[in-house]
Amino acid sequence: MQPLDARLRTLLPIVQGLAGMFGPDCEVVLHDVGRLPRSIVAIENGAVTGRTVGDVPTDRMLRSLRNPDQTQDVRLYVSSHDGKILKSLAVTLRDEDGEPFGLLGLNFDISEIVQAQRALANVTDVGRLGSSAAPEADEIFAGDIREVVAGMIAKILTEMGKTPAAMSREEKMEVVKRLEERGAFLVKRSAEQVAEALDLSRYTIFSYLKEIRHGDVAGAGQPPADRPQSAVRVADRPSGGKK
Repeated sequence: MQPLDARLRTLLPIVQGLAGMFGPDCEVVLHDVGRLPRSIVAIENGAVTGRTVGDVPTDRMLRSLRNPDQTQDVRLYVSSHDGKILKSLAVTLRDEDGEPFGLLGLNFDISEIVQAQRALANVTDVGRLGSSAAPEADEIFAGDIREVVAGMIAKILTEMGKTPAAMSREEKMEVVKRLEERGAFLVKRSAEQVAEALDLSRYTIFSYLKEIRHGDVAGAGQPPADRPQSAVRVADRPSGGKK
């Protein structure tokens, strides 16, 4: 396994300190981009999301890496996980050239706080104080990158309102396009997983990706020369097998 980035090693005491400061309801996690997909190199209070060292990034992190110019270095959002409401902070760590090499994240379980706010609001009849903490679309926390990719596929199929069996070629290409935009192909062997889910060959997936990245699909985006380069390159490449 690749050695821990020395720049991240200096942050290990900060991970422990933040966890001690905010208590067991606040998960503090450090990701090493160079170790994708097993990017978590330090985590405290991992019971909040059920993750440990060696586990994988969320779909939100993959999307941020795939679209660095569309993501703020510091972002605060509310997400739901297993019925919990998490207030999450993500800080992208960048080198002198602006390329991301790590990510420091905090996931604070504020479910009980929101519940207390709502109870107080009902008692005092001054409005629903907890309404501002309504969860966004779920962020996918998992110990296996296949679970993250599977969740991304399921979200997109739900958005499109169709099963793969009922989809045309163009609709399946749209699924691949959305997965590409969300960073699903930044990790190894995701193309095979997507191919299986859509009942296609992985060569077809690679063909779709080639069209999408060259702007041959309506709305697929700018040609590669005009698009910002991600800090992480797609690891999947065809190496054999049937079409």
